[in-house]
Amino acid sequence: MLIYLAFASCMPESKTDRRNTIFKLGFQTSTSSTGPLGNSGFIMKLNDTIPPLFVTAHHVVAFTSNPNEYLKWFEVKDKIKDARIWSMHDSTYQIQLSKNIPIRNAETLKLDLAAFYLPSEKTPYLIPSRHDAILGDTVQLFSKIIYEGKTTLSNEAIVVYRTDSIMVYELLHFNMARIMAGTSGSAVLNKEGQVVANSFAGFTVPNPQVKSDMEKMFPLLKKIPTRDGKTYGAGVPISLMEKSLIQAVGMRGE
Repeated sequence: MLIYLAFASCMPESKTDRRNTIFKLGFQTSTSSTGPLGNSGFIMKLNDTIPPLFVTAHHVVAFTSNPNEYLKWFEVKDKIKDARIWSMHDSTYQIQLSKNIPIRNAETLKLDLAAFYLPSEKTPYLIPSRHDAILGDTVQLFSKIIYEGKTTLSNEAIVVYRTDSIMVYELLHFNMARIMAGTSGSAVLNKEGQVVANSFAGFTVPNPQVKSDMEKMFPLLKKIPTRDGKTYGAGVPISLMEKSLIQAVGMRGE
């Protein structure tokens, strides 16, 4: 069982404007730029001893031409050395990413988590919840989504399943079958606006192929009570995120 590492005495205060804490990732060189790509990420500050980090899903930055193959964390550094992130709220707000952080076991989707240092600590950030979300909690998928001509940043959901390594939530107010793509790497927040998970995948029921593919990667999904016509997201719970990130920041060398 995972030990939850709490830092109650040194937790930072959250910035008031959270809109510039969520980003799209792109790659930029001296001669070209991809611009912001489809998937997401966010800035989070774990505690007063660790500077704000850019956090996303591992597969967002580690994909290759083979859809079933992902780079290991130490192979990502060359790929992202010219990476830049664009705010979903204000596209003129851009940040060049710094060094990626050595998260062990992130070379597979068993821990779909990646993180990077930022060049400056003077940036808005989210803070982690001191507790994992539990079954029945209302949460928010914090990501820019356009649905039926309307743009939302905060999308209500309810936690339907959770273990030490995965949290699954059901979107409440609309079917995201056509627009769930691009939310990988997004923050999932509790009612206080604190991070309770890092979202890495989603599926709509019924969609047998997508659900089957996800169940191959995450067998525990077979136990989740799902309902036809509903859309679900899966994420890494904050306790595992925090434990992994604190261990990674404490590592030396590559």
